[in-house]
Amino acid sequence: MEELIERHMESMTEEINEMRRTKLFTLDETRAIMKKRRHFECKINGVMKNLQDFKDYIQYEKILLRDIKLRRNKLRIADKKNSIEFKILKRIKYLYEIALQRFSNDFQLSLSHFKFCKESKFDQPASLVIQNMIKNFAYIPEVWQVAASWHVQRDIGQALNVIHKGLTIHQTSEVLYSEAIQLELMNREKDDWSDGSQVQNKDELCSKKIETYVESIFKNVNDYQFLLKVLKLLEPYNFTKSVQNKIINWLLQYFSDEEQVWHTLAQREKNGYHYGTSVDFTKKMSTKFCLNSCFEKYKEGLSKISLEKKSVLWTLYLDCLIDLQQENRIANNLIKTALLTALEDANADSALNERYFVVWVKLLNEEMDILRVIDKGLRALPDSVELWKLKLKYAVIKDNVSKFNETFKMAVLNLKEKSAPLWMMALRYHTLSSKNQIIERIYKDGVRQPEEVSQIMKPEYIQWLALNKGIKEARKQYSLLAVEEPYCKELHATMAKIESAEIDLDVKELETVLLLSCKQFGSEDADVWISLIRCYLEYHKMWEELDQNFNVNEKVLQIKQDAEYQLSHSALLLADFRGKYDALRSSVDF
Repeated sequence: MEELIERHMESMTEEINEMRRTKLFTLDETRAIMKKRRHFECKINGVMKNLQDFKDYIQYEKILLRDIKLRRNKLRIADKKNSIEFKILKRIKYLYEIALQRFSNDFQLSLSHFKFCKESKFDQPASLVIQNMIKNFAYIPEVWQVAASWHVQRDIGQALNVIHKGLTIHQTSEVLYSEAIQLELMNREKDDWSDGSQVQNKDELCSKKIETYVESIFKNVNDYQFLLKVLKLLEPYNFTKSVQNKIINWLLQYFSDEEQVWHTLAQREKNGYHYGTSVDFTKKMSTKFCLNSCFEKYKEGLSKISLEKKSVLWTLYLDCLIDLQQENRIANNLIKTALLTALEDANADSALNERYFVVWVKLLNEEMDILRVIDKGLRALPDSVELWKLKLKYAVIKDNVSKFNETFKMAVLNLKEKSAPLWMMALRYHTLSSKNQIIERIYKDGVRQPEEVSQIMKPEYIQWLALNKGIKEARKQYSLLAVEEPYCKELHATMAKIESAEIDLDVKELETVLLLSCKQFGSEDADVWISLIRCYLEYHKMWEELDQNFNVNEKVLQIKQDAEYQLSHSALLLADFRGKYDALRSSVDF
């Protein structure tokens, strides 16, 4: 073994020397390369043979190749490519071959070997690998696809032969059927046929071959989703229309209860691929005809599909109409009319979600129609935030205070913990038109709501009090709200900002807020401790005036120790605190 390893290492000498001479790598770097290679050589030539060792060695050499390419581009060195890169490529090829001798049953290794040979333009070895893969892994459909893709560059006929052999073994393989159809279409287009009769004959021949595959798919696969993919594949080829119609007939006969079938057929109509029509070509290609055909196909599907699948098809139809309205200006009135009708019918089938009701409202101009649709939506979806917001919006537009308040109460009753946006709307509306007593009443009601609402309303209320009634009233309400569960972190942060913004800053009041914040949230948030420490560092002179025995360093150290104790249950929180603490100490000058 040692002799073999040394022989391999000696064979790398010229390559390593060229790396140094061309200045692609330094002496230390080439020594590191040789050390790494020796390590891999010992691994793959040891008593215990491990496939992963070969993979690691191959991967290392591939990375080295990429590194050389980058260095050549950067340093503009083009010398000795044969002496360096080609030798590495040969080494990788050799490693694959040795690995496959020992692990011949590993398909992924064989596939990787083939891809390497193909990329490296080792054509003859690649062909040999393909032959061995077919011999050893004929039971894997992908092998036949890979083999066909290799032959198609040289001979489509040979590629088709390979696929046909694969299909005799794998009669249910969607991959091979798809490959076969694509190869037939490619074979049809490879020559430029100028004679009309020859073109027609070639079209007919190709269509018949594809029809044979489709018949086999009906028999052996019979998966509507795969048939839809085949249909999509054939769409651009008009000479395959008879085959396409055959697929559609099969889908309608055996899969007429699948929403995706009707969606696909409707989209084909929209794109001009019509089924079962006898009108002239000019009319068939008009935008209006295509759109109407599309809409009719969706409606036909909705009339035939089972009730439990209807809502999905409605969604597909409505999304189609909405997209059309946004992108198509030519037939906008036609699309809008179809969309309004579809929304009415879908609502009758209880198939509309919040989004569609909102779209519906935006389509309307008359207030009565708008409110009628909003009410329909709220009967179907009483917990829809967006629909309640729309209803409130129209009360605002009418400036009907009593209607607004009545709607707001109903919205809160239905939305409960989801009602926060409505509370903010109510505050904005009454701030512009109502007295402070009414606004404060809203705040007081809001802070008694479920946590999802009260957590937003509490800090808003304190801030409003500070602006409208002064700091004393804000402190009074804060002292009550701050100790009510569930505790609100943002309430403390807001009150601390209010205290800090006071012209005559009272550091004791600020300290009270920050200490309570640490007490309630100190075990889960590093920032509350940092805020408290900043209070002592930034205002240390004020603290010294209040207390001659005050020592800022001792105080900060004490808080730091308390914080670390509270946060010690989490390494991440502790690290977060320490990082922020160090940054704060270095930024505050005192």
